[in-house]
Amino acid sequence: MFKQRVITALILAPLALMAVFYLSLAGFAVFISAAFLLGAWEWSGFCGLPGKAMRTVYVGLTGIIFAVLYWQLPVQAVWPIEDNVLLSSLLLAGVSWWLLAIVLVLTYPRSKRLWANSDWAKALMGWATLIPAWAAVLFIRSTDYTASNFTGAWLIFALLGLVWAADIGGYIVGKPFGKHKLLPNVSPGKTVEGMLGGLALVGIVVTVVAALQDWPSQTVVWYIAAFLLTVLSVFGDLTESMFKRAAGIKDSGIFLPGHGGILDRIDSLTATAPLFAIIVALFSGFY
Repeated sequence: MFKQRVITALILAPLALMAVFYLSLAGFAVFISAAFLLGAWEWSGFCGLPGKAMRTVYVGLTGIIFAVLYWQLPVQAVWPIEDNVLLSSLLLAGVSWWLLAIVLVLTYPRSKRLWANSDWAKALMGWATLIPAWAAVLFIRSTDYTASNFTGAWLIFALLGLVWAADIGGYIVGKPFGKHKLLPNVSPGKTVEGMLGGLALVGIVVTVVAALQDWPSQTVVWYIAAFLLTVLSVFGDLTESMFKRAAGIKDSGIFLPGHGGILDRIDSLTATAPLFAIIVALFSGFY
């Protein structure tokens, strides 16, 4: 299993980065939409929707929403955010959903009574997870695109690097040293030590990058953002675990050998992307 995970990661990570840096904005929109539609298919499995037909309807409706939003928010025109009420509303809705998701996770299994028996409540939660994150990723990629094709790509790389550092730090500390369960009712494998390890590695990465950039004026913002986003990334993972546990399944899907499904790989990204996009907008791409 570990060997499969490594092989899949070594193939997937370069492909994802090539898409981020070298696809056109329209091509990137197609790429990210395809990934999120696969995520929608997996989420439909959490919902208990009867049969492949209803699951296909859910994915189809998600695709229609993406298409309408792309038409209303052409990726070339989403910047600056303050001129776009629809995009701002989507990002704020995404952050609001994740604040609610944190409460649901912290109060699980009591919170299960509010949503577990309603297929479409879970479906709506899937849209609240996927749609704002999709819009956020497209917005981040379009940052200052007319001046430089790669500004947004580097910002996405920074977000991915943060998520990966939190995941790696959590693994290398939590696996050998994890003693105190974080939220055992949701995810028995998550430990307090693992979360602290993720925060520590993210802090080290931010420090190294800031030092290489000669400690820019927004370094304090970097640290605060990194802390908030790392905590969110953990709860992104925990939220998916909560839905999987309620649905009685181990992996969200089988698309990625050794890794489970697409959602198992992008859960932290869906949680962090809306807030990261707002931070990017507030600080003008960290310039």
